[in-house]
Amino acid sequence: MSDEDREIDIESDADDEDGSQAYSSEDKRAHHNALERKRRDHIKDSFHSLRDCVPQDDSKGSSTKTSRAQILRQAAEYIIRMRDKTQKNDRQIDILKKQNDELQSQVRSLQKSQAGGKAVHNSNFYDDRDDDDSESYEEETVVASPPTKRKKMKTSS
Repeated sequence: MSDEDREIDIESDADDEDGSQAYSSEDKRAHHNALERKRRDHIKDSFHSLRDCVPQDDSKGSSTKTSRAQILRQAAEYIIRMRDKTQKNDRQIDILKKQNDELQSQVRSLQKSQAGGKAVHNSNFYDDRDDDDSESYEEETVVASPPTKRKKMKTSS
């Protein structure tokens, strides 16, 4: 009778507390083999899950069997790429937050100057534009007037 044909309880690894259950050496070996097979199957399933989680490089044929070492190497490379990408995104977020704070500060200063009745020329807004259009655009000038009425005049530059 082979180990695979036996019905072995692999859920409990310990003998009874009082030792009333005596296993023959053949039963112990079969139990050990069943536990080891279960452990190997679990490791195999874990590697398959890891392989499925990591994006595959299309240049390498997906039809070939991937070794465990390759799965681990690809997973490590993927983790490093994602860590670098996250750091790059964090730096970009910090830059955008600083720009946002600067723009909010400019808006507040413009609102304060408008509330004081001063004329404001919005040339900074157009100077900071990133587009390279050579088309003319209209600038907006606020004319000083009573706080309840404000006139806006459009002028071409």
